[in-house]
Amino acid sequence: MSRPRLHESLRALFEHKNPELLTALLRHEDFADFLKLHGISEGEGEFVQAFIHKSFSHEYEVTHQEQLEFLGDAVLQLILTEELYERFPLESEGRLSKLRSSMVNEASLATLARGLKLNELILVGKGEFRKNLFDQDTVLADTFEAMLAVIYRKNGMDFTRELFFSWLDLYLPGVFESDLKNFDWKSKLQEATLAKYKSLPKYTAIEKGQGFLVELWVEGKKITEGTYPSKKSGEKELAETVLKNGLI
Repeated sequence: MSRPRLHESLRALFEHKNPELLTALLRHEDFADFLKLHGISEGEGEFVQAFIHKSFSHEYEVTHQEQLEFLGDAVLQLILTEELYERFPLESEGRLSKLRSSMVNEASLATLARGLKLNELILVGKGEFRKNLFDQDTVLADTFEAMLAVIYRKNGMDFTRELFFSWLDLYLPGVFESDLKNFDWKSKLQEATLAKYKSLPKYTAIEKGQGFLVELWVEGKKITEGTYPSKKSGEKELAETVLKNGLI
């Protein structure tokens, strides 16, 4: 008979509120399986902390992920800064900084987290569980950063960097090349809206068939939209369309 998955055990804890169930949940084998699968050397204690949302922490008085998230953000920034420095030695500091910001965003980190099935390991409170908070981009991105902090603390920067880029190749292949190509039009549009309106353009996307309906908004007004195979390609093409056709 197969063992209950982590979220099944979480539902049991919500129902019975047994301290023994809490202890078992925090030692659940799904965490150990993840560590083993990715070759991560880490005792389960701090690793599990990376998956504890504040809502779960408040209900069960265990340490949440936020401090680890703070450290993980810094680790991620350093990894990407060094990589961009090596890949694009002739680019300006300002351009590299903007490119890094375009890459390290909530959507991209959530994509990595879903690829790794981190949503199946996140512990949230009872009400938040009903709302599927564990599968929201913000929570997934924060959890990814918290997890990266633990990996760095226990395995070092070289291991963390290598593991991160292996995940990047799997779930966001070609991200450096595609982001550099997309960056020009999006960056130019940002500069144009900042100069004219003192605000940034906003992109929204919803799944539509096999692609995404992407909309571009400026000052609360929808300027244009289109359906594209990916969010990033849509954002780039809409920005290009707006600038070439003088739509702002």
